[in-house]
Amino acid sequence: MKRLRYLLEAAAFAVLLGLSRVIPRSWIRKMGRGLGALARRLNSRHRTIALTNLQTAMPHLSDDEALEITHNCWKHFGEILLDTLSVRRLGPDSVGTEVHYEGLEHVQNAYGSGRGVLLFSGHFGHWELIALMQGHLGLPLSIVARPLDNPYLEKMLTALRGSSGNILIYKRHAVRAMVKSLRNSIGAALLIDQDAREEGVFVPFFGRPASTTPTLARLALRTGAMIIPMYSVPRPDGSWTIIYEPPVEVDPEADRIAETHRVTALCTAKLEGWIRQRPELWLWMHRRWKSVEGQERID
Repeated sequence: MKRLRYLLEAAAFAVLLGLSRVIPRSWIRKMGRGLGALARRLNSRHRTIALTNLQTAMPHLSDDEALEITHNCWKHFGEILLDTLSVRRLGPDSVGTEVHYEGLEHVQNAYGSGRGVLLFSGHFGHWELIALMQGHLGLPLSIVARPLDNPYLEKMLTALRGSSGNILIYKRHAVRAMVKSLRNSIGAALLIDQDAREEGVFVPFFGRPASTTPTLARLALRTGAMIIPMYSVPRPDGSWTIIYEPPVEVDPEADRIAETHRVTALCTAKLEGWIRQRPELWLWMHRRWKSVEGQERID
């Protein structure tokens, strides 16, 4: 039965993938927003988690403001979920029309430094688009991800993610593979906003301790790679702006434990700043603070 379910899921994905090649992207985005709104209505558990997370993180918001932001959050993630299927249409000639850049010189200079490049973002904006377009710009990435349970779907998604020359790395082999990529002048990208359980270090995130992956800071200290923050925001016409910020400074002479904590906290603070500007673009449905410092994780 499980194999049959996996095959049906893969078949449905293949149909959507095929349709995404011929349907205008504007239609796909509208369909995605409708799908997100429907998911919000049907998923009361994550609807509650999203609203509680937002109101705890940003208590200055009125109830109406918080509801509007979470409504738009669900619509946003429905939109980018479906839009990810259509991004294979994009290429280098999409720059200036479908995709715009700010701070591109920061990542270009980092790649040209020969030191290796670590890029970070969060489940904010359109992270799959950032990675795909960077491959088209000749700045390939190794992307860390958890494999899907469905092997047929995983194979199709891997092909989609690698369509511009990027490489997918699975979490269980992530550190070794990222070190290899950095030594071969291939950038490595991480999303740093998920609960890292007992492997994480606790740093402030919206005023609360949050278990956060230390991998970014540890790799920078180990390899000397440069850390580049990156994120994306939508424009009114449906295109996207991808933004690269100046490198995060890392002190290789500092105490490793203290510097790991400092760099992790600094990168997390940058992510928080982006979210405060556009809160509807972040994944409030995730239980970001479920690990509690000094206690067993809350499940």
